[in-house]
Amino acid sequence: MAYLDDSAWRYFWHPVCTLSELAAASADKRALPVTLLGEPIAVAEIFGTVAAFPDRCIHRSTRLTVGCVEAGGLRCAYHGWLYDAGGACVEIPSMPNYRIPPGFRLRKIETAVAYDLVWLRLDPEAGTDIPGCPAWGDEAFRCVEGEPYTWPTSAGRRLENFVDLSHFPFVHDGSLGDRRHTTVPIADIARVGGELRFRFEPEPDMDLPDVALMAPTDYRIWMPFTVNLEFFFPDGERGQLWMTASPVESGTCRSFWFTCRTADRDGDDRPHLDFQDLVLAEDLPVIAAQDPPEIPGPAGEQSVPVDAVSLAYRRWLRELSAAAQKGAGAVARGLASEKRSGKQGSGAARSA
Repeated sequence: MAYLDDSAWRYFWHPVCTLSELAAASADKRALPVTLLGEPIAVAEIFGTVAAFPDRCIHRSTRLTVGCVEAGGLRCAYHGWLYDAGGACVEIPSMPNYRIPPGFRLRKIETAVAYDLVWLRLDPEAGTDIPGCPAWGDEAFRCVEGEPYTWPTSAGRRLENFVDLSHFPFVHDGSLGDRRHTTVPIADIARVGGELRFRFEPEPDMDLPDVALMAPTDYRIWMPFTVNLEFFFPDGERGQLWMTASPVESGTCRSFWFTCRTADRDGDDRPHLDFQDLVLAEDLPVIAAQDPPEIPGPAGEQSVPVDAVSLAYRRWLRELSAAAQKGAGAVARGLASEKRSGKQGSGAARSA
């Protein structure tokens, strides 16, 4: 069995598309094909409701996303079976007088809309919540949606990269880091309300571009794959960078993100998006080169004390993965666990 069991993530909410992507599909009168945890899914707007179903007609297994969305629902392209917003088959054209059995229905997947994203939860039994996005709806911030991107790595690896402080001087030399400053503090880390939290204090004499988000930063990780960074600048302004990595399938994730700012809210968004694109372009080659793309067990990689955040994150992922083997209740209890770890010394790192 893999060190982390992907079935655990079925209990959590994950975004699968933006509202604008769904609107484009709706304008073409079609359902949008997405994949979550290896499951092909059709997302459609039916009767003004966002609905999601396995992308497979129950009749002869044709993908529903090659069909069309009509006023009455989602119609399969093969034999024309029509499904309503609840997933029930309401029309079989070859047998118009046939009394359709109540069991002729698609499995409806739980759907929600938040932050202009469509979120799905494959299993609701653990009662998890959609991760927070603190700047969204806060009038002090201007939030700008970045272009979603798909990378050949697991959602866990993607998030771990986002909170890895010691790679800045090497991967982001001149943008987020400086090779003259390679040491980073070992953070105090806390589990609070389903989040992993810590604070980063950069060295004060780093000479970086003005647009670089390098300032005292509060990190919040909503388990398992969402993170928010809040930056506190010397002039009193703040910025936030939010990202969630959606697990498409083993070794592939799709990231959705926002960059938010309190300064120059009416100014040009492009420099802020361009800077994030630069950072992503620097990260991608090294992330794509990680082998395996999934997080391995402790014996698979060596760690040192400065990896404290990564180790704390991996440890909690592992606990949730193991809890899933016992059921939804164990996952809920594991998510509610709270603890705080102090700064570690310079000795050997603990394993995850």
